[in-house]
Amino acid sequence: MKGQQLVVISSPGLSAGFALAGVPVFEATDGADAARQIDHLVDAMNAGVILIDEPLYEDLPEEVRRDLRRSALPVVIPVPGPDWTTETTAHEYIVEILRRAIGYRVKLQ
Repeated sequence: MKGQQLVVISSPGLSAGFALAGVPVFEATDGADAARQIDHLVDAMNAGVILIDEPLYEDLPEEVRRDLRRSALPVVIPVPGPDWTTETTAHEYIVEILRRAIGYRVKLQ
């Protein structure tokens, strides 16, 4: 069994930037397509961490997002697009990832 992989699910307009970083990138056009990609990536590529374009994450069916929040793997991290305007959003994501990883909410300063 091979180790867990980092992969990206992105809208077609942003996929090239992630691909330049050398990360496997899979394109999705909407939330339903992204949900199918997540299922495929977990089964076929043993994806452990999935970075996903934030609008695609928000468009995932609610039941899929709920299941992802409850499961240990894969860790799905919504990534804000280039028009990111607030620093607190990134901070909240990091705190949530740490809470899931260690089972305890930490305070970052």
